[in-house]
Amino acid sequence: MIIFLLSCLIGWFYFDSSTQYNQHAQESDHTHDILIKYASVAKLSLEKLIAMGEIVRTGQVQTPQLKAEKAQVLRQTLFDIRQILLHKLNDNKHISINLELQAYDQISQKVERILATNNEIKLLVAENKLSQAKKLFSLLQKQNVDTQFNLLIDKAVKQEQQQAELIRKSVNQLYHTNNKILLTALAVMSLFTLFTFWYFWRRINLSTKQLLWATQEFTAGKLNHRIAPQNDFEFQFLAKSLNNMAEQLAEQQYQLNLAKRSLEEKVQQRTYDLELSNKRFAQVDQQRRQFLADIGHELRTPLTIIRGESEVLLRSQSEEVSEYQQVLACIIDEVKHTTALIEDLMLVARSSAGQLTLQRSQFNISQLLNELFDTYQRKALEKQQQLVLNSMVTDLFIEADERRIRQVLMILLENALIYSKSRAQNEIQIHVQKEFIAIKIIDQGIGITDNEQQQIFERFYRGNRSKAKGSGLGLPVAKAIIDAHDGHITLKPNEHSTGSTATILLPWHFKEKVEI
Repeated sequence: MIIFLLSCLIGWFYFDSSTQYNQHAQESDHTHDILIKYASVAKLSLEKLIAMGEIVRTGQVQTPQLKAEKAQVLRQTLFDIRQILLHKLNDNKHISINLELQAYDQISQKVERILATNNEIKLLVAENKLSQAKKLFSLLQKQNVDTQFNLLIDKAVKQEQQQAELIRKSVNQLYHTNNKILLTALAVMSLFTLFTFWYFWRRINLSTKQLLWATQEFTAGKLNHRIAPQNDFEFQFLAKSLNNMAEQLAEQQYQLNLAKRSLEEKVQQRTYDLELSNKRFAQVDQQRRQFLADIGHELRTPLTIIRGESEVLLRSQSEEVSEYQQVLACIIDEVKHTTALIEDLMLVARSSAGQLTLQRSQFNISQLLNELFDTYQRKALEKQQQLVLNSMVTDLFIEADERRIRQVLMILLENALIYSKSRAQNEIQIHVQKEFIAIKIIDQGIGITDNEQQQIFERFYRGNRSKAKGSGLGLPVAKAIIDAHDGHITLKPNEHSTGSTATILLPWHFKEKVEI
């Protein structure tokens, strides 16, 4: 921009110098023309004076037509001088031009007087009044018109010479001034070029150092380093690209660290899950061992009873039929108990293998609950407990396996009476929902802990219920039956009292499972 301004300044000086040179050249031409024309005026005027002397001396007018033409040329020359002076006055309104005009007017007056006297002398000679003509010419000589005219011509010439000298001095001054300006402009441009070179070298060097330092920082892993904004577009674009690259690398590194931490957390979680699984497997194995021991005990007891009763019967020599019937009835009861235990084991095994079959039909579950309520209300009274049925529905039909649903409800009611103390109040509730029927059996027994809620339906688990009578298969059997009905069963502690609540959710209709 500065170079452009300097170039424009030099161009302006060149144009102004050219204009001044042209102006001085025109003024010089005008001065030269004026000098030539003043010389012509002096020559023609002198010729007029000589011609008047010849007319007075000879008394004759020679070649009057030629003399008239010279008078016309003289006037035309004066007119040309005036035009040139007026032109100079329009171009340059200077006081010297006014002085030249004054000198021109005086010369013009003298010329007109010479011409007028010349005409009067010619008329007097033509009228043979030679003596008057001589007197008029003598008067003209006495007034020193020729001397005054020559002085005026000399004055005008000197003025034009002075004007020419001023033009020469102006041209010389313009020449020296232009040389100084040109040299100064060249010096300024040279200094500016050196400064520009140093300035851009310094900016490029600083930007290059910043970029080099940034790359070293990035290489060292310091991706939070950022390059300061650059002034130059190229370095600004490069710095922005490097900063974006650093941001992307930092983001990728952050994502990698997140993935690494996530992987470590997953490994820790998998390790924890594996350890927990191992603990659970150990617990399951321990429960299996305990279960086998309990089953062995449960089977040993009825088998021992059967064997003992059979041996007693064999050793007995009684012929009483009633005695034999009593022993056989005891044996049959123990066989039934053993058969029920084995059936529970087979049911849980089939459910785990997905082979549990149901005999579905529509039945009135309200009627089933009423029947079970009547049965277990008597048992509750025997244990000095109360059982309440809270149902607002009299006829409620669902599609399910009635025998298996009865088995589940009996398991839950048995547990409620077994684990509740005397004077406890147990309750059966039934609720109708949009897609499910909810049956709740609420007891006031020993309750369960939060940890037991996750294990209470597992096989072989008995928890704090291990002191109670039973094989520990009741709840697993109930869960297997409810799961086969696409339902849901939970056992949770009561919020505001002791004991627990068993909740069964059964769908209204059974949905056939389509194998793909």
